[in-house]
Amino acid sequence: MVLKTLAIGLIVLLLALRLLRGRLGSALLGVSERVIDLVYIGALTVTLGISIAAEQWLLVAICAVLLLLRGVEALRARRSRSRA
Repeated sequence: MVLKTLAIGLIVLLLALRLLRGRLGSALLGVSERVIDLVYIGALTVTLGISIAAEQWLLVAICAVLLLLRGVEALRARRSRSRA
């Protein structure tokens, strides 16, 4: 029961961080977008490690998808910066 509650809490935390990664989140929290991005990536990797250790496979899948999305966003940003 504890692991199930922890898994749900981690999913909610990751989704909240994902929503706060834009300009609105940085203005709301008072930190730069880069800091929020680094915290998001760190939270993803820690959550992925915890979910693998606890064998919470649904959480592993969610973390993997969110990491893939972040990788795609980073590649798109790098390509747009190199073209400009």
